[in-house]
Amino acid sequence: MKTIIISLIAIVVIVMLTKGAQEFLEEHKPEAEKKARVEVIPVVEVAIAKRLDLAFPLLSEGVVQTRRETILSAQVAGRIIEVQPEFEVGATFKEGVVIAKIDPLDYASIVAQAKSGLSECKLAVIQEQARGQQAARDWKKIGGGRPASDLVLRIPFLETAEARMVAAQAALDKAVEDLDRTLIRAPFDCRVRQVTLNLGATVAPGSQLGTIYDAENLMVRLPFSLDDFSQIPEGPSVELFTEIGGVKYEWKGEVLWDLGEVEQATVSAYLLVKVSPNDSAAERFRLPTPGLFLKARVTGASVAGVVQVPRSAMRGRDKIGILNEEGELEFRTLTIARGTSDAIYATAGVKDGERVVLTKIELPVEGMKLAEPQND
Repeated sequence: MKTIIISLIAIVVIVMLTKGAQEFLEEHKPEAEKKARVEVIPVVEVAIAKRLDLAFPLLSEGVVQTRRETILSAQVAGRIIEVQPEFEVGATFKEGVVIAKIDPLDYASIVAQAKSGLSECKLAVIQEQARGQQAARDWKKIGGGRPASDLVLRIPFLETAEARMVAAQAALDKAVEDLDRTLIRAPFDCRVRQVTLNLGATVAPGSQLGTIYDAENLMVRLPFSLDDFSQIPEGPSVELFTEIGGVKYEWKGEVLWDLGEVEQATVSAYLLVKVSPNDSAAERFRLPTPGLFLKARVTGASVAGVVQVPRSAMRGRDKIGILNEEGELEFRTLTIARGTSDAIYATAGVKDGERVVLTKIELPVEGMKLAEPQND
């Protein structure tokens, strides 16, 4: 019992001492120094948006193609008895040069027969003319003044003879033409792409001897997005270029026409551009080789009234920050007309003379205060 009383007394004493200590510390605690709150305004770099009329090149690329390519074929049947030794892949021929010759013997015989037939028909016409004249004289004596009929004057016989003469002349013309067709000529200045038949082959009309193309008449098919295609002006200037072995080669292009349709797979529209020779280049590169991949720059496109914004100001695909007149951050969404590696050109979302924020801000909040750096 005595132990319990002593424990209770000790607890009471400890509680009283603790309370007394708390009151002493409360009365004698130091006053904390109070400081005025300082607002830190981020300092940001800005650029002034500028309104301008933008002239820019449109870039594309394509493969060199031939504008004119054809199959060299025989028009008459026979055996090929002569072929130009140069008739190989890559060889060139001038227009009208005889590339191959078909045995002309049968066709020369047909020409001779056609000439003989024509001579006989001419003789028949002369004979019928003479007979008609004689019939007219005889009728004058015995006709008693009546008009002579066409049959009496042998007019139908004469017309028949004349028609046969016309047919014989046509047969001779065809025979001469077939004889000439035994000579297979280059239809234009060309280069050989493929050789199918050669010396000794027997051909029928339409048989293919090879494939040729016009090496001086080249074009490039250039694709453009619909936005770029809509901005191509009338009669634009076209530059074509490529790099081979570290050397840049250039050619001028001339727009022939557009294809008049949109390719569904790529949603692209196409221009056909004729390649002009570069007479100052080495002969081998005076014109590009068909199949060569070229890059193209089409100049003359323009967009009026766009506002230029530095690309470094972009936040995401089309967002920027503006430092407004109240010194506050304001977010904008741009309508972008064009873009380059250095700048974005917008038709809406920013105005001429506005301050575009270039500095990246951590945790930006619209309406937060910003400041420009002070110039010394």
